[in-house]
Order: sequence, then C-alpha cells, then structure tokens
Amino acid sequence: MRLAIYVSFRLLAAAMLGAVAMLGASALSSPASASDLAPPPKVSSPRLYVFDCGTLVYNKPEDYNLKRDEVKDSNMGVTCYLVVHPRGMLMYDTGLNDRLVGRPLYEHVLEGYAQIKFNTLSGQLADIGVTPSNIDYLVLSHYHWDHIGNADDFAGSTWLVYKGDRDQMFSAVARAYPWFSQYSTLENSKTVLLSGDHDVFGDGTVVVLATPGHTEGHCSLLVRLKNTGPVVLSGDLYHYAEERDLKRMPDEEKTTGTVESRRKVEDLLQRTGAQLWIGHSMEFFRTVRKSPSWYD
Repeated sequence: MRLAIYVSFRLLAAAMLGAVAMLGASALSSPASASDLAPPPKVSSPRLYVFDCGTLVYNKPEDYNLKRDEVKDSNMGVTCYLVVHPRGMLMYDTGLNDRLVGRPLYEHVLEGYAQIKFNTLSGQLADIGVTPSNIDYLVLSHYHWDHIGNADDFAGSTWLVYKGDRDQMFSAVARAYPWFSQYSTLENSKTVLLSGDHDVFGDGTVVVLATPGHTEGHCSLLVRLKNTGPVVLSGDLYHYAEERDLKRMPDEEKTTGTVESRRKVEDLLQRTGAQLWIGHSMEFFRTVRKSPSWYD
C-alpha cells in the first residue's frame, strides 16, 4: 500500500510539473528581469494579441434583459488586448487580478459573479517578450473591477482616459472599494484626458472610440489590421452577442448613452466592414486566437 501511494504521488508530481512546463511563464510570476525575456515583438504594421484574463461564472442574464433560454452561455470571458504598433504598444483592459490564479472561485464572488483565473497577465506578456515597462499607452474600457485588475502594473504608461471615468475612479466612494488598490497608482500616472474619439498614433490604425453609457467614460477601441481588417474591441458596450441580436440592454443604460453609442459603433461597422469583438461573449472567448498567437 505504501509503495502504491509513493508511486502515485511521484506520478502526480511529475504530471503537475509537466502541466506547468506546458503552460509556460503565463502560469507563473513574471521573470525578475526583462533581460530574461526574448526581445519584444517588432512590427511594420499593427499587430493585436488577445489574452485570457479570467472567467466570470454567472447565471443571471436577466440583468441584461435576457432570459436564460435566450443565451447560449450565461458565463462571461474576460479578455485583455495588446496592440503592437510600429510607434509603440498599447494595453486595452487588464482583466481580473493576477492574485486570483489558483484560488477556488467561491473565494471571490462579487455582485453574483464568481471569478476564476488560470494564468497571469504578466506571465502571458512575458511569453511574448513584453514587460509592463514596454507598454507606452494604457486604455481601460471603463473602471469596473473585472477590467482594472492589474492596472497598477502599467502606472508607468501614459494613461488615456475620459474625465468622467477618472473622476469616478478616485472619488471618495471608490477609494473605499477593496479593489481600489489594484489601480490606485494610476492617480499619479502621466494622464491624457480625452474628449471624443482619439487617434493614438496619428495614422488612423488605432483609435479610442468614445462610447459612453455603461459608464460615463466608457470607450471602445478600433484597430485597423493589414490582413485581418478593422476590428472593434467593444468593452462592455455589449456583454452577450444576444444583446445585439435581440436589441436588448440593461434598463439603467437606456438613458445613459448606450443607445447612442451602439448606434455609433453599428454605423462604423457598416461603413468599414469591421468585425465586432464582444470580449465577455463565451463563444468569442472560446474561439478567438489567444497569445502567443496574434492577429495582424
């Protein structure tokens, strides 16, 4: 019996080591020094990476004016994106906090959403030779906790943000939130307050789109890719594809600007032929190519 237990333990340990090796740096903390990494990617035209930044286990689509049998999957993916441009790098959203990796989902339930995470954002960046210090610009679609989990890591970047969201993030109420510490150092970051749409690199390939409604300063991101074509990263303009198909939205957003912002983006999609990427959609989350693969 003891021999069998010993052999089983050895096999389990070997399997765990193999799993870690297969996952790579994304399952571990980032290297101590940037010199440990391969050189960051260099490009002649924009490149877009998609990162797995967690999953929200949720079963109440009624909050989005959808019935349970109207959605294929009520859970939500959490995505983060890196745009590599010849003139710099931009991070769009930072997902669930890396400290959740390896923790059971019942430990972290907020507003009915159970959070689970299998790999770190810092590790996924390291897998492609990137550290937070390489990131020139940070854009958060908005300030909700599932989008700002690792924002402090990018406090050395130039933060592009709308005043309405920044004011909310550093209000007296927000400072009491348990997740405030995950983005608090942005208060002293180099900051550009945006008004309207913003062409980040001045060539029309990466444009921050003002899409208020979900929050006052909510924004989406248009990325024009040479081979893939234009893509709109929609933030929380939509959560489920069925919201778009059935023309539904939370009641509280019907008068805050979401109607107008959706119309703006739909017009843009029609004019340009752009794809709409709904980051929380589990169908999208399952099928999108994730880093270290990319879109260009």
